[in-house]
Amino acid sequence: MSNTPSDNSALANPFARLLREAGVSDTRFAHQVNARARQQRQIELGLARTTVGHWRRGMRPRDPMVAELAAAEMSAALGYPVLPADLGWRGESYRNDDLGLCGANAPVETLRTLAGLSGRDMRRRDLLQDGSAFIASAFADPVLSSLTGVVDRIVGVATPVAGGGALIRDVTATFRKLDAKFGSSEIRPQAVGFLHDQTRAARDNHPNPDLFSALAELTQFCGWLAQDSNREALAQRYYIQALSLAEHAGDAMLAGRVLTGMSDQAAQLGHQRQSLALARAALRRSVKHSTSAVQAMLYDKNAWALARNGDEAGCRRVLDQMDAAIARDDGDGPPWAGHYNAGDAAECRGHCLLLLGRAREAENRLVQARELQGAARARTRSYAEADLALSRLLRPAPELEGALEAAHEAVSVAGQVSSQRIVKKLAELDGALGEHPTVAVREWRERVRPLLQPTAA
Repeated sequence: MSNTPSDNSALANPFARLLREAGVSDTRFAHQVNARARQQRQIELGLARTTVGHWRRGMRPRDPMVAELAAAEMSAALGYPVLPADLGWRGESYRNDDLGLCGANAPVETLRTLAGLSGRDMRRRDLLQDGSAFIASAFADPVLSSLTGVVDRIVGVATPVAGGGALIRDVTATFRKLDAKFGSSEIRPQAVGFLHDQTRAARDNHPNPDLFSALAELTQFCGWLAQDSNREALAQRYYIQALSLAEHAGDAMLAGRVLTGMSDQAAQLGHQRQSLALARAALRRSVKHSTSAVQAMLYDKNAWALARNGDEAGCRRVLDQMDAAIARDDGDGPPWAGHYNAGDAAECRGHCLLLLGRAREAENRLVQARELQGAARARTRSYAEADLALSRLLRPAPELEGALEAAHEAVSVAGQVSSQRIVKKLAELDGALGEHPTVAVREWRERVRPLLQPTAA
């Protein structure tokens, strides 16, 4: 009979939750830790089941060695890594948390890493927020592995599991729609929980490309949600694992999509040279294998990277390739690319031209995008309206009235979206409008102020 209690108070403790997830009794866990101590440390620990019960109720091991042994045993029981810090305990050392920063060659190892990463994300809302940082160089090895094809591919076509990839794709598509309309923080806990459950379930089945491709799509999306919630170190790890999953599945288009996500993240954090390199890697990996809509998405991120690096000629050339690709689109592409349309292409050109200092051209394109973009795309519409306002302010003779009209529209659309990307863009616009101290500007700044307050992600 299990000694694990069913009361909710015990389950508030990380150790209790994980012990229940592992399905191990207090007695069994104590026995396994004692065996591990004999094998690894050559000592008789004498851990009793009553001590395990105390841990479930919130007490902590006094000896860091015991904490290390218990965490190692929990890892073995769950099948993914658990550190003493994940349990709120002090271990023998404060190691750098590099879980997820490397891509595994074997599919089963990628699942193990992802289960551990998503499990920690669920248990610790501050995961990788304070103790770890985004490391631009960490993308190098996974990207090189992707371009050179050294990641193990799943061989043989296994019979698809009931639900499986199709279920994951349908749920991910629903999450994407909600994210576009309401923002990342509203749905991130649910998306991560779904990813964790599906990853653990996948370990119990024979690997098949369809399932791994669907998991790669979901993992990439969780990376985006983390990025848009200012969880940059966590987002980076999700992107690296998504790329590994896509390569295991042999899904070149999705690999390109993940690489563009890496490029965008690097750019947002000021690593413009790395961003351009990643955008070019995405093209080299995927453009020849992609449908027209996916090609347009790849060119989109490449154009952004070129604009941020000040290469106007190169940016305009890629923008023309993007427009040609979206004009060829016949809708025959992966569902995750179905949202990309002529409105996105017009917005991309407007944003890039603004970065290049071509405010008048940017304004024309962003006005055009108003008519083309779907109403449900709240985040991208708010961002575009904010850039439209900035383009009007950057004219040789600023058009303050038109800028305020677009600025109010940006706030109206952003009001329902929880997105750190929008917060940053509105903060940029707030600073630009602050140089024009009129009554109308002060009213707008009062209106936008609540949206600029920091919120929990």
